[in-house]
Amino acid sequence: MTQSRYARQMVLAEVGAEGQKKLAAGRVLIVGAGGLGAPAAMYLAAAGVGSIGLVDADQVDVSNLQRQIIYDNADQGRDKVTRAAARLQAMNPEVHVAAYPTRLTAANAVEIAAPYDIILDGSDNFSTKFLLNDLAYKLGKPLVYGTILRWEGQASVFWAPHGPCYRCLFPEPPQTYVPNCAEAGVIGAMGGIIGSVQALETVKLLLNGSQGPQKDGLEPLVGQLFHLRAHTMETRRLALKKNPDCPCCSKSPADIVLRDLDNACDANAAKDVPNYAAAELAVGDRWRDFIPLDIRESQEWLRGHLPAAHHWPLSKLQEGLLPELPTRSKPVLVYCQSGIRSQRALQILRAAGWQNLAHLSDGFGAWRGPVVFT
Repeated sequence: MTQSRYARQMVLAEVGAEGQKKLAAGRVLIVGAGGLGAPAAMYLAAAGVGSIGLVDADQVDVSNLQRQIIYDNADQGRDKVTRAAARLQAMNPEVHVAAYPTRLTAANAVEIAAPYDIILDGSDNFSTKFLLNDLAYKLGKPLVYGTILRWEGQASVFWAPHGPCYRCLFPEPPQTYVPNCAEAGVIGAMGGIIGSVQALETVKLLLNGSQGPQKDGLEPLVGQLFHLRAHTMETRRLALKKNPDCPCCSKSPADIVLRDLDNACDANAAKDVPNYAAAELAVGDRWRDFIPLDIRESQEWLRGHLPAAHHWPLSKLQEGLLPELPTRSKPVLVYCQSGIRSQRALQILRAAGWQNLAHLSDGFGAWRGPVVFT
């Protein structure tokens, strides 16, 4: 260990030589190498956390570069975790980084997470967040939670039995549509702020070690929810209570059965519907073989849409109002911003008897073809 690298933190009474050894021995699994996971990983590697695992199945896209600062332009199309691991190793050769270019599932979660001390949640979907909560409780590990959307962010540490778990707040996934960053937008710096908070909480946990969530004045956010509203830089810290009837941490860890919650924010998502990827539709004139139906809201439609598209918001479909298209001679291509709402729209249309339907699986946000403005 090169002590001069860590001199500015080792001078702190809460760290010192012994604390730095704890960090070097620490093992942290980061699930999601995106807006939260990227800055968190960089600060943990810089701090000398000895072993870092990165789990993510995605490849780098140009839309990631606005907030996922571990990547650069040349990384487009390459596996996120492979590029992130290389960047972290270049930053600090003393840190071991393991890359898992896969999606975390109920089938592989225990095997991947078992060697690590702490799990850091850098995910952007409810399915993974609920899986991580159950996994952390089953394995007895602290879960460093974070989430960002638009101009707001939250962070906490869920570590039963020292405090509540995520399901104490949200027993089950939402049954109605909840927008993600692709749909609702996000300021890139929010990822840097909340990801850094997660890195800081992880460092505090590693320094405290097995003695529990509090030691030497270091108090991780166990049983606390940190909330930042960037519009006004207002911060709040809310006390969280353990739910005695929690569907997770009221049980024995041995009784927890991990399960995948695909389409957790839309339990009735359409199944077995053809998906025509944006990359395929952008090639040649294939998009002309469809009648585009834009089910986004008015403000989204005004920011651009597919040529010859018909606008009929999902909110109207959910009220039972169906669009009237001038012709049905071609298959109807339903699309939203990221491919989530379009699945719900497909189900409504199919239930109403519509046939020959498809949806743009990656949404308008990934569309590389022509765009028109109204």
